[in-house]
Amino acid sequence: MKDNKKINFILPANYNYAIGGFKIVYQYANWLVEQGFVVSMCYCYAPNEPKAYATFKRVVDTKILKFSNRKTEVTWFPLKNAIKSFYNCIFPSDIPDADIIFATGAKTAPFVSSLSKEKGEKFYFIQNYEAEGFGNKKGFAEKTYNMGMTNIVISNELREKVLESGAGEPKYLPNFYNHNEFYLENSVEDRKNIICLLNHAQETKRTKFGLEILREVKKVIPDLEVQLFGAYDPLEELENWIHFTKNANTEQLRNKIYGVSKIYLLPSVLEGWGLTGMEAMASGALVVASRIGGIVDYANDANSILVEPDNKKEFVDNIIEMLQNDGKRIAITYKANEDVRQYVIDKSGERLIKIINGEI
Repeated sequence: MKDNKKINFILPANYNYAIGGFKIVYQYANWLVEQGFVVSMCYCYAPNEPKAYATFKRVVDTKILKFSNRKTEVTWFPLKNAIKSFYNCIFPSDIPDADIIFATGAKTAPFVSSLSKEKGEKFYFIQNYEAEGFGNKKGFAEKTYNMGMTNIVISNELREKVLESGAGEPKYLPNFYNHNEFYLENSVEDRKNIICLLNHAQETKRTKFGLEILREVKKVIPDLEVQLFGAYDPLEELENWIHFTKNANTEQLRNKIYGVSKIYLLPSVLEGWGLTGMEAMASGALVVASRIGGIVDYANDANSILVEPDNKKEFVDNIIEMLQNDGKRIAITYKANEDVRQYVIDKSGERLIKIINGEI
């Protein structure tokens, strides 16, 4: 046991479906409990709205009409029983006292910043650049970096965003993936011409652009099939060679999606880290991705195919080459599978503890 400090993570509203940022927080929470910390989760009902309005809306929503999809349970991720969860929080009194408190996103930062010292020493876990594309006003993300909390970033690009805002040097905490969930289960050599792609409502993920790329590839590779997956329903009608899995579980991802695909296409223009890319690498799919921050922290020209984000032709040409040149694809895939193994929660968790203790 390393400590018995009380740690509180403040999250946006809970809708009880898989979100990468939530998953990272949950994994840290479970790991910290194993180290002897006392951990709580607090989900904000409407952190950006005036408290009086949020309170009225919460009463109507939870007691009368139930008009939102906010949930008071988490079933998609196995949180440890020792973790206490507090739902639909609005007021400081809804938040238990702690030694350490984390804002986990831009919408939670002002609330955490306003709390008294009894709620804990304040840290801000920055997992993405939450600018206008996240429904925030211009400059809002930068404002949150300057609220006096200890900023923690998961990528070098986010470090640059924090520094450009005028805030001081943030703490760097690289992400990880669960090695018990994602590993090489199926042969890399014997895969069919299958490509997987994340289906996401967030425009920066560029699912539509990815499908455009794959339709061009299909003209040259007629036996191409696509495994589309995600928590959101597809926004367009899909051809019969594009198969969609909603809310795929870990086993489906490892064995039936990443694990059968030659390539994982990651055409995003904005990623805090790009966790799915690491999962794909671990499962034996070659990552063909935009050359952007949040991906290049773990992907490079030796273990991936990196493309300028808006160059559709380059995406198409590289994918076709990798489907036709198995030797090159296999070599890069194995290099990625080896490289990605360094990203483990024990290493990131130990670094997090040092950050909390002021040793970094």
